Amino acid sequence: MVAATKAQIVAQLRESEEKTRRAREEKEQALRQLQELRREVAQAMAADHSDLATLSCQSGAALKALQQIVDKAQRILRLAEMCRRLETEEEKVLPFYPSSLTEEELQDARRALEETPVEPLAQAMQDYVGLERFWQRFNKAKLEEKMLERTHVALAKRNQHLQQLLQQYLTGVAVKQKVLKDPLLATKQELRPQK
Repeated sequence: MVAATKAQIVAQLRESEEKTRRAREEKEQALRQLQELRREVAQAMAADHSDLATLSCQSGAALKALQQIVDKAQRILRLAEMCRRLETEEEKVLPFYPSSLTEEELQDARRALEETPVEPLAQAMQDYVGLERFWQRFNKAKLEEKMLERTHVALAKRNQHLQQLLQQYLTGVAVKQKVLKDPLLATKQELRPQK
């Protein structure tokens, strides 16, 4: 009985040592998994922090760019309003020259504008279709500016010519007044033999 009890105690002792050893191994494995998870969480947090910083910088830059665009658009609108006040009544009613296209050509142009563009440049141009009226006004203003420059040059030439004629006239008047003041000079001219 004592030997059997000792054998039982030894068996239980071995069994408890085995359970303790398994528990330690499980504990060590759980600690390794915990450390691995902590490392992954730390890496994910670092990556998230980096992404958040990048996103924050990019959103700040986007906000600045958008604010610049808004400021530019507001400036354009203020300038357009100022220009509108300076337009004549005729320009307000008929702001553009009449089209030189026939009705058929106008319909072809409208159809071409309504088609979806295939080429990248044509697709990019679709974004600026709203500026067509602006460019028409801009080109009209440039044409008028060129016309005024040419008119200015022509008037400057005419003014110079008239100044020359006036100078000749004034020189002739001055000579006649000298002749009237000095009768001796007039008689000398009369005494000269005429050819």
